[in-house]
Amino acid sequence: MILPSPLPSLRTQRLVLRRPLPSDIADRLALGRDPEIYRYLGADPRKLSPLTDEQAKAWVENIASHPAAWVIEHQGRAIGEILIDNFVEADRRAGLIIGILDPAALGKGLGTEAIRAVAEFCFDVLALHKLSMRVLSFNTRAIRAYERVGFVREGIERESALIAGDWHDDVIVGLLKREFDALRGHTKGSGELAGAQLRS
Repeated sequence: MILPSPLPSLRTQRLVLRRPLPSDIADRLALGRDPEIYRYLGADPRKLSPLTDEQAKAWVENIASHPAAWVIEHQGRAIGEILIDNFVEADRRAGLIIGILDPAALGKGLGTEAIRAVAEFCFDVLALHKLSMRVLSFNTRAIRAYERVGFVREGIERESALIAGDWHDDVIVGLLKREFDALRGHTKGSGELAGAQLRS
């Protein structure tokens, strides 16, 4: 998959999705490791330790080294990340991964906004046919966010995650370009970004 270089920033009504900055290290350190958020990400809350300076720096470096990853910025602060992964060029499909790490930012539709912007980039700029995501079955808030963008539940991967001694299912969701186009009122052949603006 040929990505634009440099990877453009995406601007929505409330967010800027951009490549990382040195100041993001302090933002990431301040967010720490919220037990509820980390449980939704598949971690055992009982085993969490405080985030270190080195780990905050590594978080920023990992995003910087990924060819298709953005920091999610809200009100001038980094609150999480979103990335495109698992490209299958022959099938024109890929996966999306998102993590909002600020508890105060949850429940406000920011995840939906970020996913919609990256979906537009994937379909309109990269000409992908399908996007997929996976989410723990008990993370109903995330599932609702994905469904608001247009993702459809495609299946269950049973007992695929062991968290704090309990097995949990993963929900697999997918979104086709034609479905996304229908939701935003695009006709076949339309290639304009609807809600997100590209910034170099």
